Amino acid sequence: MRMHVALTVGLLSFAVVSAAAAAPGLVALPPLLVKEIASAKQSGTPVLIPARLNAGLPASRLYGSGGKSGGGYDIQLAAAPGCDDANACFVAEFWGGRGKLELASRLTLSRGIQAAFLASHCGASCAPAAIEWLEFGHRYTIQFTGSRSALAALADSAIAAGPR
Repeated sequence: MRMHVALTVGLLSFAVVSAAAAAPGLVALPPLLVKEIASAKQSGTPVLIPARLNAGLPASRLYGSGGKSGGGYDIQLAAAPGCDDANACFVAEFWGGRGKLELASRLTLSRGIQAAFLASHCGASCAPAAIEWLEFGHRYTIQFTGSRSALAALADSAIAAGPR
């Protein structure tokens, strides 16, 4: 069963990435986040970032921030400079550091890696969807407004790319 789930997620990931390749807002993340990735590498946590993300905006209208943080790294992508994770300009966030899986909804990523997912939800403000997984002895989290399959595709892309 586990292999079937991994294969299904892998096929969904391929379909999501293939569909996104034709989308106008598809941006290559490593060139956009060079400074932030360089800072994050200083944390000692292997940096896992997806190769591409469909941000819905051209790269020229996106701003990276963050890098090394206490015990790992925290890199943000926003549609305005100095966004500080505000809902109005938040695009995505990539986090790596110590920890265990905290989200309840489980799924299997490529290479049989176990992950957890939380759909977008609203209270006083809205939070983006999140996916987290364990690799290299660290917990990795991606937050992005998207479906379970879209976040699984982003995580699979980060895993396939390996440490930056």
